[in-house]
Amino acid sequence: MKIALDAMGGDLGPQAVIDGAIEAARDLAITVILVGDRDALQHQLAGRDISGLPLTIEHAAEVVAMDDAPLESVLTKIESSIHVGLELLKRGAADAFVSAGNSGAVMTAAMAILGNLAGVDRPAIASVVPTTAGLALLIDAGANTEVKPVNLMQFGVMGSVYWKHVAQVTQPRVALLANGEEPSKGTELTRAAAGMLTAMAPHLHYTGYVEGRDINRAKADVIVTDGFTGNVALKTMEGFAAFLLGNLRAVFEGGLLRQLAYLLVRKKLRAIRQRLDPAEYGGAPLLGVNGVVIIAHGSSDAHAVRNAIRAAANEALVHNVNAEIATLLTQAPNALALKPAAANKGLRGLFLKMRGRLHRTRESHPERKPDAADTVPALAHDAGAQPAGGSGSLNGFAIKHTDHTAADPAGTPLDLEADPPTKPPR
Repeated sequence: MKIALDAMGGDLGPQAVIDGAIEAARDLAITVILVGDRDALQHQLAGRDISGLPLTIEHAAEVVAMDDAPLESVLTKIESSIHVGLELLKRGAADAFVSAGNSGAVMTAAMAILGNLAGVDRPAIASVVPTTAGLALLIDAGANTEVKPVNLMQFGVMGSVYWKHVAQVTQPRVALLANGEEPSKGTELTRAAAGMLTAMAPHLHYTGYVEGRDINRAKADVIVTDGFTGNVALKTMEGFAAFLLGNLRAVFEGGLLRQLAYLLVRKKLRAIRQRLDPAEYGGAPLLGVNGVVIIAHGSSDAHAVRNAIRAAANEALVHNVNAEIATLLTQAPNALALKPAAANKGLRGLFLKMRGRLHRTRESHPERKPDAADTVPALAHDAGAQPAGGSGSLNGFAIKHTDHTAADPAGTPLDLEADPPTKPPR
């Protein structure tokens, strides 16, 4: 399994990204392609013990800054680490792409370079959130601030397929995020989307509305909403988790009795902290594009980058999810099927033009050729080594959940053994 990693993305610079790549290569035996400025990366690698690790460098002369306009960066920085990494994925030189850089630029470039899956109008970011029963999936977590009912329906389908394969839930419960559980609640948008999700039965198990307080109560496996609402909900949960942990820490500060009490419960507190820490879940997949793309939080440290690489290398995501999404959307009722975009019109028409322009521009550039300096010398490593967290784990984090449906008698559990796909998006 080969993972292309945007080594120039993220708020903490190349050092944190490279540290995470080294951890993934050492701990999980994953081949990592560091995409970025060769000189800068070799400088960062100098003096580190990387002998025997499956690390290589792919040169990319440009960097997309966090404040760059996504569309402009796609059109003007065709030699950026985001572009080069996605190109590696497109031509099969990598199995997945990971970036903690400008998430808007990653999504725009992925749509322009990889294209969307058949039947998908807009990709969506799917972020893992902790619940009382284990984990759940929130989609969209920031990719689309304004959506149509058909987009929410497709988010539900994509999230359901992802959770079925990666979390091994036979029939994920899909719900729409709204301001009440009654069918009359919500907006015209959510009510129309609810009708579409209901019409997707038996391919999708839609259970109705859930409120914001229900996200962490395990009332649904997949919570569907627009990217604006999803990102606000996600950031609210992150903020409250930090607030809670800070207050718990204050409870045990000062005094011998408090310190003794802390010693009695510290293992439990560490477990709580781990469950609430987004870094444990690595990154969020960008579902709906024609390839495996993981978006990590801009502030990802080495541990978060390592887990994002692990998420990208999840075999269930690489081999099963995208194919089933495309298949399932073709089975949607005619009234729900995505109508072909008129030539050169609308958002999809724009991206078709961009893909053509990028292709012509790349043809005018000299072909990138491997450089001897691009390969980090590696010694033979244990071919039998298997990354931790096989079947029954997500990004190396054990999933404890209650499957609310009967097991499929004809099915067999997927082998999620990784060689081994959003900390959440900004």
